[in-house]
Amino acid sequence: MKIAIVGLGHTGEIYSACLSELGHTVTGIDKSSDVVKNLNTGIPPLSEPKLSNLLKVHLKKGKLSFTIDIRHIKNSDLIWLTVDTQIGKDAHGSTKQLFSYLRKIIPHLQSGTKLVVSSQLPAGSSAEICDFIRLARKDLSFEYAYVPENLRLGEGVDSFMNASRVVIGTSSDNLKNILSRLFKNITKNIIFVSVPSAEMIKHATNAFLATSMSFIYDISDICEIVGADVTEVSKGLRADGRIGEKAYVDASSGFSGGHLERDLQYLRKIAKKNSITLPVINAVHSKNKQRSEIITRKLFPILGSFKEKTITFFGITYKSGTPTLLHSLPLKVAQRLLSEGAHIKLYDPWVDHTEIEKELPHGSYEYVSDPYDAATKSDAVICITPWSALKELEFAKLARQMRGAKVFFDARNYFTLQQKALKEAGLNYVGIGR
Repeated sequence: MKIAIVGLGHTGEIYSACLSELGHTVTGIDKSSDVVKNLNTGIPPLSEPKLSNLLKVHLKKGKLSFTIDIRHIKNSDLIWLTVDTQIGKDAHGSTKQLFSYLRKIIPHLQSGTKLVVSSQLPAGSSAEICDFIRLARKDLSFEYAYVPENLRLGEGVDSFMNASRVVIGTSSDNLKNILSRLFKNITKNIIFVSVPSAEMIKHATNAFLATSMSFIYDISDICEIVGADVTEVSKGLRADGRIGEKAYVDASSGFSGGHLERDLQYLRKIAKKNSITLPVINAVHSKNKQRSEIITRKLFPILGSFKEKTITFFGITYKSGTPTLLHSLPLKVAQRLLSEGAHIKLYDPWVDHTEIEKELPHGSYEYVSDPYDAATKSDAVICITPWSALKELEFAKLARQMRGAKVFFDARNYFTLQQKALKEAGLNYVGIGR
């Protein structure tokens, strides 16, 4: 098939490359000439493992191309909207960008257009999209499907090509057949539902994951009181077949990135508008908003004060495997410590350090490109983003570089198996719920 991918953010870059890999001829379309120029040389807007190589392979084969010319949708069998939903500081998602693209493509839609949307939308948006098109083109016939993306940042290519399931929301039997053939080689688990149900499945999935994490945060707090180890409790939970080995039951200092919280906010907004209460969803949202405070709460008794103390962060991106700083929990904690008078040092092997100034005030921190230099004269090192390379550090050397309490704060219990080695090296290891 000839497929037009409209919107080349994280979703669009992955879909473009992976649909080409599945044998389709793909044209990616975006407003940004810089994004298009870079993609045509194999450079994605957001770096992901395996992505650049896929782009280069299919660009060379001529199966993949990128353009700013929206008219290219006329030559497509399928038009796929993957415009990323922008997340505000309050974690509310905005569909403004999506409708901006819609206005541009509507004049070029052909009769019988097959439109698929995978942008992350609040429930009810698909109906608004269809009404928007019908209002602008009263005589246009088109088929519509909502296929919620299920990509994991840092694992985008693998999560598309090895999908645990694909949800397809449509009332069109023709689109059901087309999309089931398209996805058959990446999953046997294709679920057909109504469009509103497909929208809600995305919200419900993220809300459930967020609920699981907020639940284990509560459990970890109790573990500390009674002397239990939350990592052992999590192991026991996953061994229960009713819960499962992939359950989100790892205690930490909170989830970040904005994606889970965005879906919580979508649900809360719908509830507020319709005067219904969501005690569980509201509690999950509240728990996570407060969760990052556990870091300062646990550090304060050890350090006595944050004023004039030097705190180093190992890993500052939102998630390992991606350079994005959007809604980064480490930077949120850094801002809090800055307000308490601490000196902040940052180390991250992936991040473009010039991007940090968009999140933290210029001159308020020190970015260091070497982990040992970053730890020099630091009272505490905080690890929130779990980069695998951090486990290969020489802990004894790290301890020699530090001063004072020499706290190593493992905010995601990522170093549980290295806990003994960290302590033997002379570091004051602190975990969550342990």
